[in-house]
Amino acid sequence: MRAAPADMGGDVRDRDARQDGRVTRVLHILPHRGGGGETYIDLLENLPGYEHARAPLSAGRTPLSAAGSLPLRWPKLVRAARRADVVHAHGDVAATLALGLAHGRPTVTTTHGLHFLRRATGPRLLVAQRSMRAVASRSARVICTSHAEREELAELLGPALSQRLVVVHNGVAALREPDPGERAAIRAGLGVQPDDVAALFLGELSQRKAPLLAVEAVRRVADGGVPIVLLVAGDGPQAGELDALASPAIRPLGFRNDPARLLAAADVFVLPSEREGLSFAVLEAMAHGLAIVVADGPGNPEAVGEAGIVVAAGDVSALADALRMLARDGPQRIRLGRAARARAQTQFSVERLLAGVADAYAVALG
Repeated sequence: MRAAPADMGGDVRDRDARQDGRVTRVLHILPHRGGGGETYIDLLENLPGYEHARAPLSAGRTPLSAAGSLPLRWPKLVRAARRADVVHAHGDVAATLALGLAHGRPTVTTTHGLHFLRRATGPRLLVAQRSMRAVASRSARVICTSHAEREELAELLGPALSQRLVVVHNGVAALREPDPGERAAIRAGLGVQPDDVAALFLGELSQRKAPLLAVEAVRRVADGGVPIVLLVAGDGPQAGELDALASPAIRPLGFRNDPARLLAAADVFVLPSEREGLSFAVLEAMAHGLAIVVADGPGNPEAVGEAGIVVAAGDVSALADALRMLARDGPQRIRLGRAARARAQTQFSVERLLAGVADAYAVALG
């Protein structure tokens, strides 16, 4: 959830050295600042014996910003890669571009949702497929954040390269239950009434995440007299459309740097994404003990398992039905929230993530 300010070694933190006294230097190649990749690296900062530098390829999130900034950044990226012991690329686009940076350095790739491969069609799909084959052939390990990603890549890569694929789920720290007084104060500060059921959307305001679908579903529920409020936290290309839909039931909050407070205030977490890797936002909502509603696109159903509600992607009626049921059924919200918290603690711990990535680094280093 945090976006660390490091850039190509600008914020490298030393961790406990290995027994031989040497710290392994990892250069993380990111498509841009922010997002799940940064959260992932924040967690890897707790891995003993490694220091981490971050190298965003682009100054922004759009292809235009990448085209303008990447050529200027490239020489510095090359120098940073030569100083690294391991190059760790994040996402399929960044991994493809990192092929020109590694220059024989041990390389690890984390897929983070295969977003370019999954959305590509026609000639672009052929390019994406060839690129992922090249990435897999040059990576000692390709870390898939979900079993769905591994299955897709295994079908594409074939048996030989598929041996390099491993599943390492994203992780989340165990959290204490919020103090009732603190929770009440946060809700009051957000204008949420004591009897309101607060649903929270937290993420990029983009078509893939489907925030407008969540807005329409909550509007339908609220129009039926159910006391539900949707808090929408985030920024992105659909922010203007979202602001235009603001109402007593729809509360756009813009970009927030206090997601933990919002999660403490909420009763339900909703993320009807078309596709995800394994959403950190969903995992953090689970750790906070919220009832979770997600769409059945790749990624999020694997996170929630039986501890949440999964609806068909794009089906606003099904989403509204799920939110209506949860808004009316307090005991069910509590039951699902407890199940989600337990699942986060047992299946998606930070320790599991660190162990899996450490294993991948050990293979890369030989």
